[in-house]
Amino acid sequence: MMTMSIRRAVRNQQKLLLLSGMLLSPLALAVQDEVDSKSKVEEQAVEEVTVVGTQIKGADISDALAVSVISSDDIAGMGIDSGDELMAMIPESGQNFFNEAENISGGVNAARGDVGAFNLRNLGTGNTLVLLNGRRLVNMASYQTEEVGGSFVPVNSVNSNAIPTSGLERVEILRDGASAIYGADAVAGVVNNVLRTDFDGFSIRGKYTSFEDLSRDDKTLTMEWGETFNEGQTNISSYFNYYSRGRISASEDERWADADFRDRVPEDSPWYESTAFRNNSANSLYGQFDMSGRIDGITDSRGEFETYPVGDERCQYELTENVCGAVDGQGTYRYNLNEFRDLSSELERTNLFVFVNHDFGNGIESFSEIGYYASETNMFRHPSASFSTSKLTVAADNFYNPLGVDLLIDNYRFAELPRIVDNDGKTYRLLQGFRGTWGEWDWDTALLWSKATKKDVTRNRVSNTLMQEALNDTTEAAYNPFSGGVNSNIERALIDVTRKNETELKSFDIKLSNADLFELPAGTVAALAGFEYREESFIDDRDPRLDGTITFTDGDGDTYPYVSDVVNSSPTPDSSGDRSVTSLFGEVQIPVFENFDLQLALRYEDLSDVGDTTVGKVAFGWRPVEQLLLRGSWSEAFRAPNLVTINEEIVARNNTRTDWACVYAAENGGDPGQDVIDCRNSIQRIAQGSQDLEPETSENTSIGFAFTPVDGLTVTLDYWSIEKEDTIGLFGEENHTLLDLYYRLQAGTANCAGIGNSAINRDPASADAAAIYEAAGICPAGDIAFVDDRYANLDTRTVKGHDLAIYYDVDTDFGSFGFKYNASYIDTFEQEAGGDAALLVDAQKSGQIPANFPVTGFADLVGMDGNQSERHSASVRWNYDNWGASLSGFQIGEFYQSSLTLDDGTRYIIPSMTTYDATVDYRFSYGETENRVRLGVKNLTDERAPLADRYFGFFADAHRDYGRYFYVDMKTTF
Repeated sequence: MMTMSIRRAVRNQQKLLLLSGMLLSPLALAVQDEVDSKSKVEEQAVEEVTVVGTQIKGADISDALAVSVISSDDIAGMGIDSGDELMAMIPESGQNFFNEAENISGGVNAARGDVGAFNLRNLGTGNTLVLLNGRRLVNMASYQTEEVGGSFVPVNSVNSNAIPTSGLERVEILRDGASAIYGADAVAGVVNNVLRTDFDGFSIRGKYTSFEDLSRDDKTLTMEWGETFNEGQTNISSYFNYYSRGRISASEDERWADADFRDRVPEDSPWYESTAFRNNSANSLYGQFDMSGRIDGITDSRGEFETYPVGDERCQYELTENVCGAVDGQGTYRYNLNEFRDLSSELERTNLFVFVNHDFGNGIESFSEIGYYASETNMFRHPSASFSTSKLTVAADNFYNPLGVDLLIDNYRFAELPRIVDNDGKTYRLLQGFRGTWGEWDWDTALLWSKATKKDVTRNRVSNTLMQEALNDTTEAAYNPFSGGVNSNIERALIDVTRKNETELKSFDIKLSNADLFELPAGTVAALAGFEYREESFIDDRDPRLDGTITFTDGDGDTYPYVSDVVNSSPTPDSSGDRSVTSLFGEVQIPVFENFDLQLALRYEDLSDVGDTTVGKVAFGWRPVEQLLLRGSWSEAFRAPNLVTINEEIVARNNTRTDWACVYAAENGGDPGQDVIDCRNSIQRIAQGSQDLEPETSENTSIGFAFTPVDGLTVTLDYWSIEKEDTIGLFGEENHTLLDLYYRLQAGTANCAGIGNSAINRDPASADAAAIYEAAGICPAGDIAFVDDRYANLDTRTVKGHDLAIYYDVDTDFGSFGFKYNASYIDTFEQEAGGDAALLVDAQKSGQIPANFPVTGFADLVGMDGNQSERHSASVRWNYDNWGASLSGFQIGEFYQSSLTLDDGTRYIIPSMTTYDATVDYRFSYGETENRVRLGVKNLTDERAPLADRYFGFFADAHRDYGRYFYVDMKTTF
């Protein structure tokens, strides 16, 4: 690590010297221009041109950049209301891991409510820089985890749903690394959202959406008003949007209503008799109970018995009016997790933007921006069940205990009531800027402040402390786990669990640019020099029952920070952090020949917590003939470790994982059915932030062309690659168990003292378990207590692919037609193994560990778990007189679900999904108004998402499963 840091520091110093030259030369020329041209200042008009990929106003190189532009007409024709819907329809975009249907199991640790993330190229959340009118947006207040390497690490993103889609003038997507232009996080690309900031008039728009097979309906109201006054020097423009939608409950569609999806698996499928698609739960109101000793006819030899609703065929004796019992071994009573669940929350959202532009008449213009976003969601989730590592006990003298001995509760769910989640989010944005001219130079400067807040309240959670008190109660007020949920007294243990989050962004920047710096034989040189300072911070304030303020100690003596007081929630401390970033950057555009332009850019950033870095970019545009533009680029990019991974205190998480050392012992020590040892259960992982993390760095390359053989027709093709080093992730619990197996295999059984992976803390092995391990030829190992993992800079992640686009516009006697086709292909997606991961991969190749024991997270990721290799969009639009119509289609390519891969390597393929949308417009004048009425159909053919082994039977990170729906959209402009 130290050697890497020294190399990086030397490289940064060399680049900083070059950057100083790039900065000082334009500044010196600017001073001279000010002396020569001061008298011209008052005569020059101020004009801003925003082009993502360069910050030089009027730069010719912009034509050569790989940029996709989605216009306001394109967005309106999509029939969408939210930013996550917009990003899902962009081929270059990857999965949205911040979605409600897939986060349904994430609990309070998930980013919930009205959220959506940016994930260009499927490189991962946090690798896309998001701008609003050319300047950064604050990250959403909440964060969650995403699998990188072998386990889950915290990630955050700008909230795509905080951007009003109906107010966008256009969205610019730079499909290339751009850290040298914009700074950290622009690894996979840049998304610049451009709002209309200067207009006159008033318009009102209403939209109503109804779903064919669901009770949900959506309502949208949008108003825009702008006026120029003060003799044309001042313009105030405002935008307001209100959006309301109903919830979608799993009970509304039989496809989702039962979490057991096995009846949808075809009979000829290798998974037909598998329990993989059985996504109901073994934890229900009818639990399993364990006692010390045994009672003949009541328990098995280990003192265990199970319970069922009266009338169940497995009943052997009656316990209460509603519940019967049976000796353990009859099979647990399973609970339908989708009984109460919502796929989509009930939502109200408000957006308000106000822009004030004022021309002082002396070459200086003021621009102000006020933004406000607010959302409120309400969502139903499944009830809680205790972790297997923290069990509760029914006291012998509990009023309702039928046996009169202490009973340990297992496979039990407090399913009387659903969890109800209320989530309120707000974002504020204030910007004050000035721009003008200084000699021959354009300058632009602004102060920005933005804050995002979240309040997440989950109702009907269960307190471990209060529940154990209720289980110890000797009166009728005790909790009754033998009631079948009827009059159980659950109310005395119910609590609200609150999480409050906040992120804040402050920045100041100043830029000087000149599109006509000096002449070369081939044309004029353009240049820019700039400075930026920004501060970023976050606060994660957890509930007192999670952050250690109120603690619970379980029957094994475990307490905070390994056990929380909230049933089914891992303990999480409060955390916070901040950093400041100072940047110097420069950009030069050089016309090398009349038909060959070159862009050079360099940026130095000094981050207060992880050090400094310098990155550069070279791009070119070459037009050998008028109809053909060849373009390419090479750039360096970087992503700073997010504030959570640096500042988070020790965090324990429970996840169901496989202990591969245990599996090896079972398969080779005489217990293939795992009747004695249990190798898959809830394993606690401990992780914490690290100040030793370094920024992730990448090299990005692209090469392509834009070809216009005839007027109106353009074809573009770009090949691109991203090679990212030092990806921040975790080695992972299962990889640690595999490493533990490797060490045990190397040691044999001769000397077992200190053998194994030190990151794994195990309980002592029982005599029966020890015998199985020894029979397998390895040192005995007990159950895993916890795995100590640390955030670390892992190894290289490589993504390569190509983008294809075709645009054709033509006017005919029958109207004007427009055709667009965009496709994005991922050809390579690999996470290379290094360090201990490389050791495991090599050991597997040499046969030292079994080939069917997976090294998780370090592999070819193309097509795995939503990393589809291709995405396509196409549309045809027609306009004639007052009429208009469109037909569009979107396809997500096939991928496989890795958790379903069979022992022989057979993969479960989730097929591609194609949907079509259609609209019909009519435009007319009435009095002094211009009007437009649009009728639209989304998912014209009523396509449903293909079956996957997930919570609602489909892969929600990639697909939607709402069926066909209709909308009417009316707009009036005064």
